[in-house]
Amino acid sequence: MADVFEPIRISGSDSRLESEIESGRDEVLHFKAPGTESRLAVYGPYASLPTGHYRLELQFSISERALGDISIELCHLKAALVLYTRTVFPWEVECGFIRISYPFEQSVQDLEIRLRVPPNCEGSIKHLSIEPGAAQPA
Repeated sequence: MADVFEPIRISGSDSRLESEIESGRDEVLHFKAPGTESRLAVYGPYASLPTGHYRLELQFSISERALGDISIELCHLKAALVLYTRTVFPWEVECGFIRISYPFEQSVQDLEIRLRVPPNCEGSIKHLSIEPGAAQPA
């Protein structure tokens, strides 16, 4: 019998989402990067997923941004293994929404979704969701 996975939807105020540069929480997680190096605006939720195809969505807003790329990463085993990384597209930054469709060929322990921001970047994390998704056609 296959594992059943219940979708996860986490608001920015949830403690399962952590930040190296948190500047406060209310309904969202606020962050403000110092002007020295890129930092993790958010990481977590350390979810365990059975094998399968998933859709991961991160909703955020950037209120201030200096030069530098914003990137998204998928890691597991407490960040010992990076599964996926890419630069966030300018249109994703503008609309404040990242969607990744990803096939986990093996079960995943302690999945982290990480948003890395450049120095002098300020914004908030609204929510993160992980749901089973249909496999993409070959």
